[in-house]
Amino acid sequence: MTTQQKKINAAKMALKRIRPGMCVGLGTGSTTNEFINLLGQEKQLLKTLRYASSSIQTETFAKKYSIICEDIDQFNQLDVTVDGADEVSRQGEMIKGGGGALLREKMLASISKDYLIIVDDTKMVDYLGDFPLPIEIMNFSPNTTINLLKKAFKAYHLDPEIILRVNSDSSSVITDGGNLILDCHCGQILDPNLLKKKIEEIPNVITSGFFLNMISSVFVGDEKGSTEVFFE
Repeated sequence: MTTQQKKINAAKMALKRIRPGMCVGLGTGSTTNEFINLLGQEKQLLKTLRYASSSIQTETFAKKYSIICEDIDQFNQLDVTVDGADEVSRQGEMIKGGGGALLREKMLASISKDYLIIVDDTKMVDYLGDFPLPIEIMNFSPNTTINLLKKAFKAYHLDPEIILRVNSDSSSVITDGGNLILDCHCGQILDPNLLKKKIEEIPNVITSGFFLNMISSVFVGDEKGSTEVFFE
């Protein structure tokens, strides 16, 4: 079975949580796109929903199904946000931001009653860190910020390679908010809660790719279908 089919299996389970009249947040990435593909087939349900999006990329993709995303400021609360993840630990911690939308994804999550994560089974890990940790920073002094981050990581006995994310033409990746992204190749991270706090205290850091204590449900797609994973 392909990874894509596993993603579809997870997305099918999330779709069952969508009810008429809901305000729905849409995350960013290939797994969320599979959810949008499925949602786009539900013509009657589509007409009853309102949508917010975490990226221009998702807004553009959703328009294929006449799903029009409103500005997040139009919502006091979202009933549910459906999103993917780059890693989910057995403790329910996540690394996100591989698609570059981590700040806006956190904004959607922060006003959502339910935050549903859909992943294929390869994204479930014992500890975070094999996937590079994205950090969104202001479009200003990246080298100085990298040096400050290295000091923060050193306090937790980590010495990651920290790379400014670039496009295929070597230009800097610029987020929808006009910011830069640093990717930190950490290896195993044993205490993400403390590290997150230390990283986000650095003045030029906007947010990190640590999404901690945020999940309502995780739907994991595998060869047999999908499973809802619960955390203590």
